Amino acid sequence: MCNACKYFLHDTPTWFSMERGTIPIIPRPASLQEREGEFSIATTSVILVDEAFLHVGQNLARLLSIAAGREIPVEIDDGRTPAEGTITIKKDSSGVVKGIEGYTLEIAPDHVEILATAPAGAYSGTQSLRQLLPPWIEAPSTFTPPEGMTIPCLRIDDAPRFPWRGFMLDVGRFFFGKELIKKLLDAMACLKMNVFHWHLTEDQGWRIEIKRYPNLTEIGAKRRDSQAGGFASTKHTGVPHDGFYTQDDAREIVAYAAERFIAVVPEIETPGHSQAMLAAYPDLSCTGGPFEVSTRVGIHPDVLCPGKDRVFEFLDGVLDEVLDIFPSKFIHIGGDETPRARWKHCPDCQARIKAEGIPDVHALQTYFTNRVAAMLKVKERALMGWNEVLGADLDPGAIVQFWKGGTKQMLPHAKKGRKFVMSEFLHVYIDHDYDLLPLHTVYNYDPIPKGLPAEYHENILGIEVPLWTEWVRNERRLYWQLFPRLLAVAEVGWTPKRRTDFASFVGRVPSFLERLARMGMQSAPLDKAERSSLLLPLGILRLAVTEPHVPGDSTIRKK
Repeated sequence: MCNACKYFLHDTPTWFSMERGTIPIIPRPASLQEREGEFSIATTSVILVDEAFLHVGQNLARLLSIAAGREIPVEIDDGRTPAEGTITIKKDSSGVVKGIEGYTLEIAPDHVEILATAPAGAYSGTQSLRQLLPPWIEAPSTFTPPEGMTIPCLRIDDAPRFPWRGFMLDVGRFFFGKELIKKLLDAMACLKMNVFHWHLTEDQGWRIEIKRYPNLTEIGAKRRDSQAGGFASTKHTGVPHDGFYTQDDAREIVAYAAERFIAVVPEIETPGHSQAMLAAYPDLSCTGGPFEVSTRVGIHPDVLCPGKDRVFEFLDGVLDEVLDIFPSKFIHIGGDETPRARWKHCPDCQARIKAEGIPDVHALQTYFTNRVAAMLKVKERALMGWNEVLGADLDPGAIVQFWKGGTKQMLPHAKKGRKFVMSEFLHVYIDHDYDLLPLHTVYNYDPIPKGLPAEYHENILGIEVPLWTEWVRNERRLYWQLFPRLLAVAEVGWTPKRRTDFASFVGRVPSFLERLARMGMQSAPLDKAERSSLLLPLGILRLAVTEPHVPGDSTIRKK
């Protein structure tokens, strides 16, 4: 029997009779040394923690209590000699642990010890320990725990390769409720991912309550129909769509993420992809409208008008409320795919260009971006945008999310200190079908661009995988598109390059997919996720892709 198949035999007391070399942790630790013996969860007497790690210990206790079949207490470490079977979570004083997310996990027959310099690292250590427990602990009500559960003895010394390991969900095209968001955050936490990028606004919907501007949700959160069948299709679902998050909903999600050491970065898309905003407040456009919330995908000609002071006053009011909800240092303002045809013929835009000495409408977008960056700077936040905002005059503190074009265009900026998050669409845009983006393509992606000297590698903050939802209408399809590719992204972002190995990764995937299933998230099977790429012209890859097919997922369509 293959090692991967053994992981499906989780419903027996022999789950942890692991063969050496088959430890199924994703992402793969920087260093893992297997040792003789086993630690018995059933004999665990107490979890001892440094006071700063109390929250981490309490989270771990909930999992281990399920495994042990009894409540495991959490106590502050008072310096006494730990009893046999104790788990300790302590602050590292030796300098062995690297960074705030690094940790050491040592499992011996008589004790378990997690060392970290900060709570985030201690939490990472508990997530590795979590993956040594069988998948049924994620849904204990569906299974009767065996007695005498054990985990193998080992030592892990671990720290992430990149500080930014993110997942972006587009809820503008299709709205997903907060309970689904929480499930995704749980999966991210288990994978040691630390940034949830929440794409909250689009042409097809505005999804966050702004009390100062109620039309954004009263009008902008609703559309009468949705396109179906692909980018060039004339088919529609015939079904209205609506939904938004109240500010209390969003705060609940932010708090839930923070408990799992995940930062939530909100995106308020400007100046393009803003038709839902313009449907609610048409005076923010160059033409004055009227507009409707879009029922089709693609790029729309009407965008925000940089020539009107009213636009910046409006955005300042929106940002005041957004920043009150989201404590993230970075606020994403989009900036991608902004047509400038309206600006060329808009008297207000042309007056702005003349008054500010702006050379052309391309530079007018830089003016727009920098003005929003200045608003955020006053509020002690920083701007983030897609790589269309990149330019020599862009605010130096802005982070660029790179998604398209040759990386050569970004190298001069990275050498000058500009920070980047890498999301190249041919490698990590998981709205693509598996024929176009198989699992190995995602796994083999290196966020460090070729040609960037080593001394500038620190300017690449990490990797982020976006899931655009033009064709993702329901929970089943979302999980199909996301998993197992999110596992690959997590390993790319965390594991040292020298330790990545696709064959090893695939051997560890089945265990994690079963864990996801217990958490209520059904992945695409490996034989569907690992297909050969089709040879399509790269220039039309994004726009020519048809709606992905998901077995068992039906959609009502009309001409």
